[in-house]
Amino acid sequence: MNKLVWKITTVLLSSLILFSYSVLPQGHLAEVLATEVTETVPEGTDAESTETPSEPAAITDPNAPAIVANSAIVIDAKTGHILYGKNEHARCYPASITKVMTCMVALEHVNLNDTVTFSENAIWGIERDSNHIALDVGEQITAEQCLYAVMLQSANEASWGIAEHVSGSLEDFTNLMNAKALALGCKDTNFVNANGLHDENHYTTAYDMALIMKAAIQNPMFLTITETKYYQIPPTNLCEEQRDLWHQLKMLYPTSSYYYEPVVSGKTGFTDQAHNTLVTYAEKNGMELICVILDCEGAANGYNDSIALYDYYFNNYTYAYPLQTFNPNTQNHTDYIVNNFYRGLDHNTLNLTVDNDLAVVVPRNMDAAALTTQTSYYTTLEDNIVGKVSVLYNGTVLGESDIQYSDMTINGEVLRWGFTPEEKKKRTNITLIVAISVVVVVAVGLFIVFRFKTRRYRYLKRRSRSSRLHW
Repeated sequence: MNKLVWKITTVLLSSLILFSYSVLPQGHLAEVLATEVTETVPEGTDAESTETPSEPAAITDPNAPAIVANSAIVIDAKTGHILYGKNEHARCYPASITKVMTCMVALEHVNLNDTVTFSENAIWGIERDSNHIALDVGEQITAEQCLYAVMLQSANEASWGIAEHVSGSLEDFTNLMNAKALALGCKDTNFVNANGLHDENHYTTAYDMALIMKAAIQNPMFLTITETKYYQIPPTNLCEEQRDLWHQLKMLYPTSSYYYEPVVSGKTGFTDQAHNTLVTYAEKNGMELICVILDCEGAANGYNDSIALYDYYFNNYTYAYPLQTFNPNTQNHTDYIVNNFYRGLDHNTLNLTVDNDLAVVVPRNMDAAALTTQTSYYTTLEDNIVGKVSVLYNGTVLGESDIQYSDMTINGEVLRWGFTPEEKKKRTNITLIVAISVVVVVAVGLFIVFRFKTRRYRYLKRRSRSSRLHW
């Protein structure tokens, strides 16, 4: 009987081991022709990351023009790729280009028809020799009029007033500004007011300011406001005269010696501590660039630096569209997904898409072989995004596109994305626990049966012996 129990237990344990090996995910990484496929390393591991950098690196360009400003940057407005950088991560005082963030945050939280009533703090909390449009305590204008005053005339009391209208206090509004900056990837920015008047704790970098401008121009109303050269605020409850607002960015005026036709939007700034600052957005021949100038001695130098940088990159760089022929549905690209994620009726068919219109800025005379792609698939699935394809120029990331999955119907049945590795592991662990529990229950049951039969056998044996003795 003992031998029978051990044989049964051995068979069950062997079956369990074989079952565990068969259900554990083995992980298969496909070899992809002409591109490298890497699996993203989960957070918290010590393994070296195989993901492409989240921040784009600057292309070394010794032929870029020399500039006066101590800090500057030029980025591609579409992808955020850095084309030129000079001390672009150095912390500087932004002065009134702060108002780009003020306007962007305000537009996200107000109705343009809202009435803004100006408090005593908004009117008297600013330096009297700083930019303003002579608003008074208790005066009322619309939020739209307020934002035109902020961005065209650089009105400091209007900035304070819109901040209080949005958040109730200047401090709470600057919290929104800083939260927005963090969300955009700004790592060296801190705002303590909405107008840019000097404070030692109020700073940014050329790189961070470029990220802020890149986000701001996505809002059509921001562009409408900052493209406007002239705006009029009609008489108010406390002022019988109209207020005429003129954009302070001289690059917008054909009559100015600093006129630059490609410039669409921008903001100037100046304080004694910040010196001259300038952020602009320009378009030419389909290219969209953002230029930031910080810590520059003289407004004229800020304009000339911006124009020189724009001219150089508009003349020597162009857009390429490397994903127009990129197909993520080839078998080589989908093997990894099929073997690790996919659960459906037809493993040879997937519905993956990328942004085939992705544009990246490259030198006009570049070597075509220097432009390559790198594909990564994720270990988790969110919003049907299964991975990304990065476009690199000489190893530098110029742009990225998500790889997206869509359900398909084949022969009347829907194929869906299957379990992620984490879900597989969880399900496998549950299965193992159930299997082990079954084995334990069976083993305990066999043991109980064995003990019962042993005891009965001994009882019957004693009874038989007693009967023979009695006989």
